[in-house]
Order: sequence, then structure tokens, then C-alpha cells
Amino acid sequence: MRTIRRDGWTAADYDSEQILHELGHRDAAARVTRARRRRPVRRAWRTLRTRLHRPAPETTTCIDWNAARAAADAVNRGDVAAADRIVQATTDPRGTAFAAFRFIGVK
Repeated sequence: MRTIRRDGWTAADYDSEQILHELGHRDAAARVTRARRRRPVRRAWRTLRTRLHRPAPETTTCIDWNAARAAADAVNRGDVAAADRIVQATTDPRGTAFAAFRFIGVK
């Protein structure tokens, strides 16, 4: 009987070994060890594939600073509904609302 090194095995590896052994595989530990082996060619291919097929970068929308300032003024007045309407009318509501935080409470 040969000895298989089990350095760095996780609980899932031991579970896999036990399941393979129960299914009747004589070399269950060797199969788990083989499955854990590094595959440099596969990793290099995956890296190359992701670099070649990288999607086009998303275009960043410009923040409407006038709308952000107007929304912040509405919040400072206590009119949150008006601020929400102003922000939702822009092309980038999330970015404009985030930009409006710079002007809230500023005199």
C-alpha cells in the first residue's frame, strides 16, 4: 500500500476521499490529490482568454453638478421629495445623489 501525502487538505478533500472510497474507487486519495494538483497551462490559458475577450470599458457618465447643488439645497431646506425628483431626472441618479452629499449642510 502506498502512502499519499495529504498536506494542505481541507475538510472537503477528506469528504471527497470518503465518498470516492464508498463508491468503490481503490485509489480515492490519489484521485483527490490529482484533482488538487496545480495546472499551469490551464491557468495561463484562462488568463489569456480573459485578456483577449475583455469587455469594452463602460463609459462613465458626467455628474450634473448643477442638479447636485440644487438637490443639496432642497435637502438643506428640508424638502427631500424635491431633492429626489431633481436627482431622478438626471442621467446618473446615483452619482448625482452621491455628489449632492458634498453640498449638504454647506453654507
